[in-house]
Amino acid sequence: MANGPLVVVDERPGATVAVGVWLRRGSAHEGEDMAGAMHLVEHLELRRCGERTPEQIAALIDGLGGAVDAFTTRESCAVTAHVPAERWRDALDLLLDAVARPRFEPGDLETEKGVIAAEFEMVQDSPGEVAAELALEACWGAHPLARPVLGRRERVQAFSVANLEDFHARTFTLDDLLAVGVGPLPEAAVREAVAALPLRGGVAEPLPLPPWRPAFRVEEREGIEQVYVNIVFPGLPLGHPEALALAALEQLLGAGASSRLFRELRDRHGLVYEVDASTYAASVGGVLEVTFSAPAAKAEACWGTVLRVLEEVGEGKISDGEVALARKALDAAVVLGAEGNDALLDAHVAELLAHGRPFDADRLRREIAAVTPEAVRAVAQRLVRLELMAGAACGPVGVRLPAVLERRVA
Repeated sequence: MANGPLVVVDERPGATVAVGVWLRRGSAHEGEDMAGAMHLVEHLELRRCGERTPEQIAALIDGLGGAVDAFTTRESCAVTAHVPAERWRDALDLLLDAVARPRFEPGDLETEKGVIAAEFEMVQDSPGEVAAELALEACWGAHPLARPVLGRRERVQAFSVANLEDFHARTFTLDDLLAVGVGPLPEAAVREAVAALPLRGGVAEPLPLPPWRPAFRVEEREGIEQVYVNIVFPGLPLGHPEALALAALEQLLGAGASSRLFRELRDRHGLVYEVDASTYAASVGGVLEVTFSAPAAKAEACWGTVLRVLEEVGEGKISDGEVALARKALDAAVVLGAEGNDALLDAHVAELLAHGRPFDADRLRREIAAVTPEAVRAVAQRLVRLELMAGAACGPVGVRLPAVLERRVA
């Protein structure tokens, strides 16, 4: 339902202001024929917008003396700034122009196509990123959330100015905007500026529910010696009532130095330098992710240890002490996340996108404290099931999965 833009301002004294504008649509909303368009528009927004030339924008950003950034995710496209408090209006005007009034010129377009071509090459040169992309394709197939944010190389290179102008006019709508500010800036002025933007109404169509496929992808590479593995299990969507229980599970499984996987793989057996667990939550689904890399000669031993740990966790063999330590880590992250206006900006946006409410550190800490071992075990038993496991591996020629997973290779 179209309810207009969402504007949230956390007015507080201070020497700096953090402000950002989010479009609540991302690469997953493009459509296959426009894959990569959102990321390309994001690149161009701060090159030429409103009446500003590239040189004027560059001078303005340097003159603001802070940081101006733009980024695209699967479900959002954002521009943000962290600047001295007295420059809040200049920063906000620039961000709003970038979102609502970008100007696409053929020369700028060709330049940014070259920059994005280099990004494609960087991803392909990073086996860990290749494994991450393949893992989502393995578990979600052709679903829009499985498509890389960069899109498809050939399609991006074919985009014209007219393509991008039409895409921007259809996609950047006032009702899908989220504007957030933190610091000494007046909420009324921010609301007025956002409401005046020359954008049409309308909200994005909800994404379809992603299917789950317990499949694996393998890519062999000449000239590398490490095996990069990305394992995924079904996760939870944004705003799910069990999200904090899953966060505690992520923490105790592989997100810290005391986590199961870190202690087993690195501290006890010295098999890897790094192992990690993380979650990705989207509006209609999510994944719980385990990543590690190891020399090819140690890959078999790594797999054996990882599968054993995952089986134990999936059976609910989680101690009360592990959950208590995970809660402490999550609580500390909330405290640290409330320090500084730029951190508060990120915290507000995370809560608004997940729950439709501003960040409240005290409330979130109470919710973390209420997570029980029983709740964490229940989530683990439902999600961390080896028959649901999917993922990808990128390694040297001849890389193989454990026999139990070979039949799942897609």
